[in-house]
Amino acid sequence: MNRTTRALRPLSLSIILACAAGYVQAQPYIPAQNAALTRGVVAAERPADREDGQYLSDGAALSIHTPRYTAQRAAPEQMAREYLAARHGVLGLQQAELDTLVTHEVREGDDFSVVRFNQTAQGLPVYDSWLAVSVTPAGKVIFVSNGTQRGLQTVDTVSRRSGADAMSIARAYLGIAADARILFEDVREVVYRAPTGTHRVWQTTVQAVGLDGAWEVLVDTQTGEILRAEDTNAYADGTAMVFYPDPLSYTRSTYNSPGYTDGGDADTTQLTAARHAVTLRDLTFSGGVHSLVGTYASCLDWTSPSAGDCVTQASSAFNFTRSQDAFEGVNTYYHIDTYMRYVNQTLGVTAVPSPSNTAVVFDPHGFSGQDNSSYTPATRRLQFGEGGVDDAEDADVIVHELGHGLHHWLAGVISQTEGLSEGVGDYFAHSYSADFPGQWTPADPQYYWMFSWDGHNPFWAGRVVNWQLNRTYPGNIGSGIHAQGQYWASCNFYARELIGGQAMDRAHARGLSMTTGSGVNQKTAAQAVINAAAAMGYTADQVNQIGFAFNSGNAGGARGCTYGVTVPEVSDDTIFESGFE
Repeated sequence: MNRTTRALRPLSLSIILACAAGYVQAQPYIPAQNAALTRGVVAAERPADREDGQYLSDGAALSIHTPRYTAQRAAPEQMAREYLAARHGVLGLQQAELDTLVTHEVREGDDFSVVRFNQTAQGLPVYDSWLAVSVTPAGKVIFVSNGTQRGLQTVDTVSRRSGADAMSIARAYLGIAADARILFEDVREVVYRAPTGTHRVWQTTVQAVGLDGAWEVLVDTQTGEILRAEDTNAYADGTAMVFYPDPLSYTRSTYNSPGYTDGGDADTTQLTAARHAVTLRDLTFSGGVHSLVGTYASCLDWTSPSAGDCVTQASSAFNFTRSQDAFEGVNTYYHIDTYMRYVNQTLGVTAVPSPSNTAVVFDPHGFSGQDNSSYTPATRRLQFGEGGVDDAEDADVIVHELGHGLHHWLAGVISQTEGLSEGVGDYFAHSYSADFPGQWTPADPQYYWMFSWDGHNPFWAGRVVNWQLNRTYPGNIGSGIHAQGQYWASCNFYARELIGGQAMDRAHARGLSMTTGSGVNQKTAAQAVINAAAAMGYTADQVNQIGFAFNSGNAGGARGCTYGVTVPEVSDDTIFESGFE
């Protein structure tokens, strides 16, 4: 099991939509007007590989996968700080800067703990600046993920523009009408290191009816200039998967075979028969009615269209067909609740929207009816569109978007460098759907399909989790974060086939929890996953099998990837003195 404690209110977190410098760059699907509004988003630098980790051009380590340091046994934070005091130079930090690292979260585990820090400057949080140190109870530091900012300059401590001024500037920039319904707003002061220098800024986040996306806008506190603007939603490209996990996989049918077409959300005998009886757990019963509000999932009709999808009723039997709007709310509740229980209870990995609220808030009919779905970091909410097959009918879409949330809650910050978070969502979703009984086998092409009901049809092509075949990392994994994300999902799914579902799912989740920062790439995350497996006591064979999936390539009919991670030794026979190995 692991336990999570937190200090310091989390910052609004951005999802970087550009790939690392030097890679083929392409934007994911976002509305055209939003692309025009995007400002100041800089691609992450492509790091250089060294024997012990990955390093940036300024000499600072982006990640260290073999830290070779053992601290004196103490509380996780104390051991992490001992490591930083001894090795801060390799991270590009000065001794005096160590006091600016504020403990944001301690994710404790019996096998290893992750201590995540937020950098501050002049008493303010530094925007998108994080540092995570993973350490065993014996004091061995096993992974370091460094997203701190170097070269910060002193900023004016007096703000000449108020937070209200900044929000007004952001609203005007985004074209939000004065009478528009505001769905979410937040504003806070941070220090921002821009290409033009260090600035004190108001970090505003706003979501409004009539505005596509959830926007983060950084406004200079002195001049009112907008330095950065980005839609922070994580989008799925018109996806949907339903039922158990979807009607095509459940019946081993193909789209457009008799009865298996969307037909404008119409019922058919075949689709109605493809429903599966399940238990909806922890429904709220109050005032004589049941509602779709529980421990891990909460239906809320918070964005258009208002479709009566978060149904409340006296009966505890929520039986609907797909032509009824209530069906998508029930379907989404079941799949979110089921997967959240799997991660938090079966795997024993704490991953919830916040310590005080474990329920994932979702709107099963959102996006003004468009063919799109998203997770919003600022609100920690999901919404699902309706174009083509209704997105909330598809378990792959539901868990893919939930996967962005899990990535956020595990790592503190989502990285879309090389499409990492898209791949994380695809891996979680496909692993979930592949475990349902009685469906496709590895001998069927459909076994490797993502979005089997929502995609691979006239609406859109869907995605796959055998994308690694005949591809190599990093230069040949596709163009755009959704294509690139397939490589991550495929490499990890192959490892899952080799060592088993729960073992790989746990290593995947715990490994992600060891990373932080928007610049984390696929290789860094892969190294964290295999290091996590070794630290959790996986056998040498299991760790080597993960290494085989990550490193072996495709030559000679193999199905491996080419991350080139360091495969850690799993023996703990060597005793280390405090400090250095």
